[in-house]
Amino acid sequence: MNKVDRLYLIDIARAIAAICVVLQHYQHFYYVRAEQSASHFYVDNFSRDQQPFYNLIEPAYKFGAVAVQFFFVLSGYIFFMYYRKKIYEKSINFKNFIILRLSRLYPLHLLTLLLMLFFQKIYFYLTSEYFVYNGNNLRNFLLHFFLIQEWGFAKSLKGFNAPSWSISIELLLYISFFLVSLIFIKNLFQSLLALIIVFILYLFTQASIGNITLGLVLFYLGGFTFYLFDFLKKKLNTKRNLIIFVLVIIDIIVFGRFLNQIFLEWQMSLTDLIGSRLMLLLFFVKFPLIILNLSIIQHYFKNIGKSIQIFGDISYTIYLVHIPLEVIFALVNKKIFSINFDNNLIFLLYFASVFFFSIITYKYFELPLKNYLRKRLIFR
Repeated sequence: MNKVDRLYLIDIARAIAAICVVLQHYQHFYYVRAEQSASHFYVDNFSRDQQPFYNLIEPAYKFGAVAVQFFFVLSGYIFFMYYRKKIYEKSINFKNFIILRLSRLYPLHLLTLLLMLFFQKIYFYLTSEYFVYNGNNLRNFLLHFFLIQEWGFAKSLKGFNAPSWSISIELLLYISFFLVSLIFIKNLFQSLLALIIVFILYLFTQASIGNITLGLVLFYLGGFTFYLFDFLKKKLNTKRNLIIFVLVIIDIIVFGRFLNQIFLEWQMSLTDLIGSRLMLLLFFVKFPLIILNLSIIQHYFKNIGKSIQIFGDISYTIYLVHIPLEVIFALVNKKIFSINFDNNLIFLLYFASVFFFSIITYKYFELPLKNYLRKRLIFR
């Protein structure tokens, strides 16, 4: 793909993943703190199926958190597509690369960090407890401020805008990606070799820094997926019908759940080696297959998804804004009037609030500030 192509479908997939995280976190409204304990538990008689529209979105309620791992694979795919060649050819230096990334990530991270500092203090003052995340101390604040909270320095409970842990990992992935791209991973074979190396690294470190090395595995899996797509794209001109036919058959087998039991048994037999967080079928088969499908569709229909690109634009905003909004809803519930979070209309109101504030924040804070910082700091 040339430099002007935008992967609208990939962006929309990222937005859907962000929404899945928000859905999984809807359970936060049912948390209560146990007496004489810093931990939170569900309210009495809580059942997941009492949540709104449960029959329609059950998988997101149960497994929405794995969408974060999808982010890592997507990041690897996108960064290998747009930046690897530029880095290798030295048409972009490390300073400008980091400025590009931090100007996108950091302003919203800092804003939501400060909001959570403020909201959690109010919440604690009014209720004598924190909302869900209890590690709201100075050490954690400094780690969050420098976006290194998931680099192995944290020693306490999660705090502030806790989902930003994945942004901390992303920053580390970007640095590793730049350094590796200077000398390595120039083709499909090298990307496979890199994936094998980081997978072995994960096996030895999962107990200590598993989030970091799992992020590495998934990021370089995304890189491998990019090279696989690049290989297929070159064959589409001459073998389009065959490639699409084979891909459809694979889709039917994978998403038709024909492999679920086989992979489940395989994963259970390897738990002592790979741990419980590495989902073999989902991470190594389904995630790359979703990306390949969307990329091939985009290859033939360049503008598909363009009309709703705003959802892709605000995917990152949705991901970081929803926890501060949860605190506001929870405070209203505790101190102003009781909210029935089982109610479908309340659910829709909450999600409308997430989308509304995400769009406003993106258009009037993120985008202008990103453009300003890049204009002032990047030198060509």
